[in-house]
Amino acid sequence: MESKADYRRVPITMPREMYTYMLKIGTKSQESGGKKLQITWIVRCALRVLMDLPLDVTGVMSEEELQSRIKEACKEKKEKLITGGIT
Repeated sequence: MESKADYRRVPITMPREMYTYMLKIGTKSQESGGKKLQITWIVRCALRVLMDLPLDVTGVMSEEELQSRIKEACKEKKEKLITGGIT
């Protein structure tokens, strides 16, 4: 894992329901015997998963289109995993 010295602060805005969701899953982990998940952990882990996808962002014009492309990439990755195309 990278050292904290290599990290950059990135302010983001998001709808209240996304923020509430991250708080909820962070607390759920703690309530079930794990550690409380920090929002920064959740965001970094989500981005690491995203970086592992065969994501094509060519010509994306909106946030909605990007979301659709991410979902397509998830499906493609899943299909390759099922058929043995990815190790």
